[in-house]
Amino acid sequence: MAGRSALETYKKGGAWWETEISDCKKNSIIIRGKRVEDLIGNVTYSQMLYFLLVGEELSERKATLFESVLVAGSDHGPRAPSIAAARMAATCGVTFNSAVATGINMLGDVHGGAVEGAMSILYATKEAVDEGRGSVTEELDRLLQAGKKLPGFGHQLHDDDPRVKRLIELSQLLIEEGDISGVYLRLLEDFRQIISHRKKRTLTINVDGISAAIQCELGVPSEAAKGIFALSRGMGIVAHAYEELQKGMLIKGPCPNGEALVRYTGKSAREEGE
Repeated sequence: MAGRSALETYKKGGAWWETEISDCKKNSIIIRGKRVEDLIGNVTYSQMLYFLLVGEELSERKATLFESVLVAGSDHGPRAPSIAAARMAATCGVTFNSAVATGINMLGDVHGGAVEGAMSILYATKEAVDEGRGSVTEELDRLLQAGKKLPGFGHQLHDDDPRVKRLIELSQLLIEEGDISGVYLRLLEDFRQIISHRKKRTLTINVDGISAAIQCELGVPSEAAKGIFALSRGMGIVAHAYEELQKGMLIKGPCPNGEALVRYTGKSAREEGE
């Protein structure tokens, strides 16, 4: 059905909505061929997310690693625009779900999009290496020559991010047991070493980079990364919006009043009248 419009599919005898994910009828819910009552209580949140998204069952060990990625990205305080926006919205009299949605809607290519970008690069690099079409260095050169940045490295606050260290430790355990190959984690480290050498300073992998490598190891499609991050950061957004709501403050802006914080740079009233 790929490439067809919904109308073309419908005219050829298909349904208006066609899905391989779920079949919901009276007193029956089938998800990817399994009855929902058989899934409830038997799979974890991360296993269910993977099952819905990919259509395959994730082992308990891999699911624990996937869930660790979700936990790692769950919160980074009001420094994060999505958290700050949700907290501000909670002071403005909107419904609680609207406050949460305000935070979620801040997530995009810039804030929350680095994982998708890093995953796309890692997938493309592995394919190029496997097919003999290139190397990590060549893929990095192509990226930089196109005027693009290499996502997944550096952080405005951390130079030794505890989230990254822990995710690497957990990944290493699965590599040693043969649950994951480790190839994408090695590619990530190769990129880190090459770019560090070129910049003549040590760059560190950030939480987006390690999250990208782990999700590649698990076979998660890169196009789903921003949605997965929204589910992860959504936990923090809910908590922060709720906390702000409980404080009862009204209309809290992005910064306190102060000339040094907000400054008008347009024409003065006198200039306009002259």
